[in-house]
Amino acid sequence: MKKFFTIIVTLLVVNSVSAQYDFEVDGIYYNIIDGGVEVANTHHYDYTGDITIPSTVTYNTQTYSVISIEDWAFGKSYITSITIPNSITTIGEYAFFECQELRSITIPQGVTTIGESAFEDCRWLRTISIPNSIISIGEKAFYDTYPKSITNESNVAIQWYGFTLNDLSYKIIGKDSVLVEHAFLDSEFAGEVTIPQIVEFYGKIYTVYGINSYAFQDLSGLTSVSIPNRITSIGEGAFRGCTGLTSITLPNSINSINAFVFAECTNLISITCLAEIPPIISDQACNCIGTPGDSWYEECYKECYRNPFETGGRNAVTVYVPSDAVTLYKIASDWRNSPVEIQPIPAENVTISKDEVDVKVGKATADFYMPINASADSYTLTIKNNGVTFCTLTFNAQGQLANIDFSTTKSYELKADVSAFKFTVTGLSEATDYGYSFKALASNKSVLKEYTGSFTTKNADGTGGSSSGGEGTLAIDNVSANNAVTIANNQILVNGEAPAFVVTISGQKIANQNLKSGVYFVNVEGVTVKVVK
Repeated sequence: MKKFFTIIVTLLVVNSVSAQYDFEVDGIYYNIIDGGVEVANTHHYDYTGDITIPSTVTYNTQTYSVISIEDWAFGKSYITSITIPNSITTIGEYAFFECQELRSITIPQGVTTIGESAFEDCRWLRTISIPNSIISIGEKAFYDTYPKSITNESNVAIQWYGFTLNDLSYKIIGKDSVLVEHAFLDSEFAGEVTIPQIVEFYGKIYTVYGINSYAFQDLSGLTSVSIPNRITSIGEGAFRGCTGLTSITLPNSINSINAFVFAECTNLISITCLAEIPPIISDQACNCIGTPGDSWYEECYKECYRNPFETGGRNAVTVYVPSDAVTLYKIASDWRNSPVEIQPIPAENVTISKDEVDVKVGKATADFYMPINASADSYTLTIKNNGVTFCTLTFNAQGQLANIDFSTTKSYELKADVSAFKFTVTGLSEATDYGYSFKALASNKSVLKEYTGSFTTKNADGTGGSSSGGEGTLAIDNVSANNAVTIANNQILVNGEAPAFVVTISGQKIANQNLKSGVYFVNVEGVTVKVVK
């Protein structure tokens, strides 16, 4: 007798996405819950473009209110905008996690809860609007977002981890300090970037203390970057691939430079480091197997720059440091092994700009309102009459009077008071012409900027008196006044070309490069030409 066995095969039908949902309408997936439906977590990462969530949705002749967005509903998708209806009351955890194409979000009136990490790592989220209906916001709801504009009408305190101002994003690292996190500049960007010393966002002031890893990576059009004096560290790979950089100045506050910082900056040839104590250099160890010269080894090493100054360029980088610190740099172990040539900062490495110096004169007084230089270690103010120095006043970096050098028999009549970079000189003669020179000095006493000008004290009856703002005179040798003189790409151009001459600024020579933005008065064969950059 034959025995028959029945084999029952159960087929499990799995949706094309990894999580379950009850139905789909117009490309959006839903689950039925108490009171309506929620936008479902499907891990359906191919959501793209502009998404509009309806307030109601109909399925199998039944109409439901859309009342919630489930955890991870749009996480890691490529949506560029999302319209959320007023019917939604809850936005779940990680609902929009890592939606890096999302530019703005308006939370509608009616939403009461935003879950943990709901918008975390939405790096291009620039505008955020939060209604007064919100009663709960989860931890890290906006972590690693860098908004430009925030409207928060709720009573819920929100912890912001970063923000964006003027194309630079900042990561908050303390109660009142930030790091430069990213440069959100177009790939076609070409020009200069100035990192501010302080920034204000959402009613709070922060000091910029560092540049984070890979902040400016692959900005090939970046030709110059100005770094303020409070910056203490530069993170790994911060300027990697910035092939437009030919030179850079690091302020005297720098104390650490990490690996890869200038990797692939193939045109970088000089770095001026104003720190008197050599910053710590962090190397990245290379574990490349093989022999130098082998293709595999070379490819491995290409991706593993051990030292911040290995740029991949044909020439070694020259690092200019304060003259008194050259020996310290050369004997420091991490610097000694760096592929750089260490040289003292040359005296001619000086720039000058037309920042106005405001001088208010009386019968025997002159009040000077001077610009602060973030890189300055000290300042000097020299007053002259007919080329003879009356006195030189020296101030520290905070603008406090440090010394007076009297140079005339009338020196006993001269005094100076200082408050917030307002310098007052008394004891001057009435109705007399004076000249002045105000210098901002680096720690090695080299001139960072110099401002010169003149003023005339008032008559005994209080009439007369005049002053001229500080102006730097830039004298160019062997250039006809008929030539077109301009400044572009940090150089003096004559008829559109940059001749290889040396210019002089207030008696000091400087190579035709690295001129900062400003207004210059160029003296060409006795003719003054105003040049604006």
